[in-house]
Amino acid sequence: MKGIHLARRIAKMAWAKKAEDIVVLDLRGLTDTTDFFVIATGQVGMHVRSITDFVMDEARALGDRAHVSEKDSDEWMVVDFVDVIFHCFQPQKRRHYNLERLWADALRLDVDERTGTLGTLKAAREDLERRRLVAEQKRKARSAS
Repeated sequence: MKGIHLARRIAKMAWAKKAEDIVVLDLRGLTDTTDFFVIATGQVGMHVRSITDFVMDEARALGDRAHVSEKDSDEWMVVDFVDVIFHCFQPQKRRHYNLERLWADALRLDVDERTGTLGTLKAAREDLERRRLVAEQKRKARSAS
């Protein structure tokens, strides 16, 4: 399975294991490495490992190949599905690496914490445009002062 469909499925799997702050970043056009990041938070090491193992096992059962890049750490685990890379962090590591800021130009699709529903690409495009306008206004205000 490719792209957005796999990213949606992985986000839903992470949500099913009580991952928090689940975000899908659409990186198409920004990098050749992958199309999407799915980023999630587990509260403690065992939770991070549990979420990651579940995502890997479920995806493999559905026929998706996966490679675990970070297996020895329970602070940040990475699973590479080629078109989608899944990151699961403990909160302090997620704040430290802040992939969302690093990839601020990406479309951002948030997962509703109550329902596990992923936002739409249309809403993500509108949000990105708003963020760009705010950043431009801040740049203009700084240069005017």
